[in-house]
Amino acid sequence: MKENSIRRAVREGRAALGTGLKEFASRGVPWIIEAAGFDYCAIDHEHGAFDMETIANLASWFQATNVSAIVRIHKSFAHLIPGILDQGIMGIQVSEVENAEEARAIVRLAKYPPIGNRGISGQGPHTGYKSYGPRHATEYAPWANENIIIFPSIESIDGLENVEKIAAVEGIDMIAYGHSDLSAQLGVHLDLEHSKFKAAVRRIAAACNAHGKLARGSAETEAQIEEYWRLGCKVLNLPGERREHVSRRNESTRGPCTCAVEVDWGADPMRGSGGYLIILITTP
Repeated sequence: MKENSIRRAVREGRAALGTGLKEFASRGVPWIIEAAGFDYCAIDHEHGAFDMETIANLASWFQATNVSAIVRIHKSFAHLIPGILDQGIMGIQVSEVENAEEARAIVRLAKYPPIGNRGISGQGPHTGYKSYGPRHATEYAPWANENIIIFPSIESIDGLENVEKIAAVEGIDMIAYGHSDLSAQLGVHLDLEHSKFKAAVRRIAAACNAHGKLARGSAETEAQIEEYWRLGCKVLNLPGERREHVSRRNESTRGPCTCAVEVDWGADPMRGSGGYLIILITTP
């Protein structure tokens, strides 16, 4: 059983870098994402068109790499969580969670006892087709509860107002935010430099830090990456599916770590005719 790559990156003292899949699901994609230097990849069920079989295929293909696959779903599809996890997915992002009650309901579906009440499927992709039998509760379940990362996404004013209570829920491992929806709710859609949005990110990160949970920042510029890292966002989601390549150099497990991200954004009407953005992260 592999350690979740997000956990591994954080344990090694570096930023866990992630990207996302919304359109493409060929078996070569996980290898490309691994070669690009990412630690995790979010398969977008909320806005993409991936069905359960496609998610299962991607989960198996990602298992052949060192990239952990997570799935993003909307809270209205939370009932799919147990089946998704049984395909070997290593994390679930649930969008538009607004209070602690919703967070606890997600934990009940996603975590095994004693934390939650996830149903026990004896063997399958999630166990590597091994049967743990009576050892499931003492061997597989503790590993799954630790390594499968469950995290709500804050995307509304109510969610932001309740983020401290959400972060306090046992079984919630990390909190993310949807920068498009949240900024729109704040009345500053996609103005990620606006003081209202910056304050919201600070509040989310502070809630996570106070309760010992991971915080995930969604960054689009070098300045945002540095800012979010300093706030305590040890997990960083970077612009996906237009990335040419990412190279990472670790000088040591204790020393500085530098990540260079080269993003080719092509002919994007929001950014002009195109170009490259070089992003550097150096951890202390």
